[in-house]
Amino acid sequence: MRIFLLLVLATVVSRADEIWLGESMARLGFSNNAPVREGQEERFERSNPRAVVVAERDKESITINGIQVDMERAVRAKAFKVKGQPDVIRLTIERCDYEKILVPLLWGPPAGSRRPLRIVLDPGHGGKDSGTVNPALNLQEKNLTLDLAKRLAVLLQQSGHEVLLTRSTDTFVELGDRTKFANQVKADLFLSLHFNAGPINRAAGTETYWLTPGGQHSTKDSANAGTVGQLPGNTYDALNINLAYEMQRALITSLGSTDRGTRRARWVVLKDLQCPGVLIESAFLSDATEARIYTQDAARQRLAQIIAAGVAAYEAKLRR
Repeated sequence: MRIFLLLVLATVVSRADEIWLGESMARLGFSNNAPVREGQEERFERSNPRAVVVAERDKESITINGIQVDMERAVRAKAFKVKGQPDVIRLTIERCDYEKILVPLLWGPPAGSRRPLRIVLDPGHGGKDSGTVNPALNLQEKNLTLDLAKRLAVLLQQSGHEVLLTRSTDTFVELGDRTKFANQVKADLFLSLHFNAGPINRAAGTETYWLTPGGQHSTKDSANAGTVGQLPGNTYDALNINLAYEMQRALITSLGSTDRGTRRARWVVLKDLQCPGVLIESAFLSDATEARIYTQDAARQRLAQIIAAGVAAYEAKLRR
């Protein structure tokens, strides 16, 4: 059935690398509104019982159930020739965004994907690498990530997982060694835990990164000039996007923080993984308001509970 649907998509494109959203979404079980004959379509919204998808002209992200997902290129408005009728003006996205984002998220993970029993937690930074520092509040990222990992480990163990940490003390671990450890212990899932930094008091919110798919550019590559090569971790693209989305959804829904997006990057700790994995930037320590929250034990415990809930949501999706 899925092979048939992909073949049908060939009839609804404006050129080889663009997908006409309306008809393509209809083939994923979403409603399809009548074509716009006059003027320009600026906003696209479709729904089915499980999801609402919104795309807006010239935006480089879409939202699925209100959660922002970054794409390869901005949504575009294109005119299509219809024999004997006025041009149809509709919104399009890149075919690669359709195949690497919409299809796996809206159809779900590949059939037969098994529950992650062994989870490796990667507390970012450590030892000589303090990570982000907020001197006014005496906060160092390396300490927060380790504390968060230990709290999260307890919660995941309580739900039946085996949990291993890339570091359990204030020690420095090379980025590549973190991935090697996860591969050596044959992890089923990898979560790299971080706190963010930006211009002081000018950036805030939460973002979750998955490994940039082969052939595509990373989120921060605004000029689309960076590498697009295939990496070992790209074997798990469909699972990575589902894990990242469910994690971001759990964080944004429960924290109420600014949604900075389900984003893509070729981080060293993700690129060679032999299992699905994401990198979580929970909050900005450079923002006084967000940083102050995580001086509190209760806030760090709640964050651990939310990340555990994100893992549970991902597992539930695997069982569909």
